[in-house]
Amino acid sequence: MRKDDYSQEYIILEFALIIQDDSSEDDEDEIKRYAKAKLVISNEESVLQWWKKWSINYPTLDVLARSLLITYILVGIMDRVSIVSLNVASRKRALLIGNKNYKRGKTLQYCTNNAQDLSVKLCAIHFQTTLGTDLNCDAMEAMIETFIKEICTGDLVFFFFSGYGAHWNDQNFLVPIDDNQITEPSMFNYQAVNAQDILKSIMNCSPSAAIFMLDACRSYPMHHITGWTGPLDFGGLVSMEAPKNSLVIFPCQANKTIADKSIDGQHSHFMTHVFEYIDQPNLPFNDALALICDDVMNTSNNEQSPFQVNALRKNLMLNSQNQSGIKHKLNLRVQQILNDAQNESMIDLGHQELSDRDVGAIIQEAIIKKRCSKLWLPGNKITLFGAANLSIALLHNTTLERLYLYGNRLTDKGVKYLAKALSMNNSALKVLNLQEIGVTDIGVEYLSEMLQKNTKLTVLCLSKNDISDIGLRIFANCLKRYNNTLQCLDLSENKRITDMSLDVIQEMIEHKRSLNELSIYDCNLSRMGKERLKKFIRAKKNINIFINNWAE
Repeated sequence: MRKDDYSQEYIILEFALIIQDDSSEDDEDEIKRYAKAKLVISNEESVLQWWKKWSINYPTLDVLARSLLITYILVGIMDRVSIVSLNVASRKRALLIGNKNYKRGKTLQYCTNNAQDLSVKLCAIHFQTTLGTDLNCDAMEAMIETFIKEICTGDLVFFFFSGYGAHWNDQNFLVPIDDNQITEPSMFNYQAVNAQDILKSIMNCSPSAAIFMLDACRSYPMHHITGWTGPLDFGGLVSMEAPKNSLVIFPCQANKTIADKSIDGQHSHFMTHVFEYIDQPNLPFNDALALICDDVMNTSNNEQSPFQVNALRKNLMLNSQNQSGIKHKLNLRVQQILNDAQNESMIDLGHQELSDRDVGAIIQEAIIKKRCSKLWLPGNKITLFGAANLSIALLHNTTLERLYLYGNRLTDKGVKYLAKALSMNNSALKVLNLQEIGVTDIGVEYLSEMLQKNTKLTVLCLSKNDISDIGLRIFANCLKRYNNTLQCLDLSENKRITDMSLDVIQEMIEHKRSLNELSIYDCNLSRMGKERLKKFIRAKKNINIFINNWAE
């Protein structure tokens, strides 16, 4: 068949689809499926319609975007067609429901805010969102049914409910606002929505992945329900299984309840931390989940621990910037500094209003292209996410020897990423400045573990942080037992280091391996404590200790 036989308005394709499923060897019928087709279509809309029909017949097309092999095209628009098919295969869809004004249950303060603001967050990272607030049972069921019918094979699905939840006969139920219709326990089956059934129906549509988040662990009043013999304030959710390619998460452990409290005055405790991480660019969802759970536990004094069952096959990213194909541009001033920099020299990008979004471009321009030996990034707006990107660059860095990050809010979590990278001992980094970045004794533990393995780092600055006597003791134990390369440690202006550390400091100096400079000025040492240290170090050689000021 010749190209001239057809109008230019038509796309004529002959192609092969090879689907290689990632299933285990037990799924013999699904490991590989082969199909051929010939297609005559007139426009992009026809491509979409045809593709949806094809997906129904071949449920393993969750990997179709990467397995489409266009072998013959008569009209040369291959890029256009492949992009259309990719969009169909990797569509992101979310259903978010927030119920607040219950007929019988106490009015909840934050549930509609949770759903509305999560919808905004997900829309910003290109989810197609469906939002429902204060829905009765019929409206909830109809919205959920419509949403599930529109799921296509390969979609990324996010389901969220915030409101009252309850369990009956080992099933979880999401309670609509017309809960006055629930007059006896068995009515949950008819006047509430079964959570397990929702998840099962979603997974029957063969999404690439499904996140099932239920903010529904509040105490629910049961005193109006006839025949109820359990506690009058009941609620919480029982444990749920997560089918393959799905993740289930609650704000607290199964069979537990939490109060409808907030730490920001707008959202429930759990959701406040979800909003902090859910839309971060290029952050694997498993990492975001770990950060969310850590923060929930820390801010609740370990009283609230989220429940999760993770059966995702791959490390999912909700906001992968690489998919957009848009290169992030630095501001003109920063770009000019980078352009003017010499290869293998110092690059100073201090106080340039840089954010986490800029870090990737800085790594590419400064560390990879310019191979800079010193990189100054103080006084910017880099957080743990920027630190995560920097840690990747440090893994196999051979030229960067000095990195200055002081004045950025990396916190212990950012330090954890950096410490993990430097623990691999593949980086050439010798000087690391982490002054005033929000490090506590937790961050000290990460750094101490790193120093047990790293043999390159010689200078570590941690002044103006929140390190206490406990943190100093952790460092002392590491430096006298394990590390043979660190020469300079700056712990000045950590106000929680007190006279309780005097014996530890003396022991660290007595048994030091490589340390020859220690700064502890402007901590919380008493005058007598300082005099004691001065007297002790007079007899010591090959070490400088700054007790009163840096120029002492």
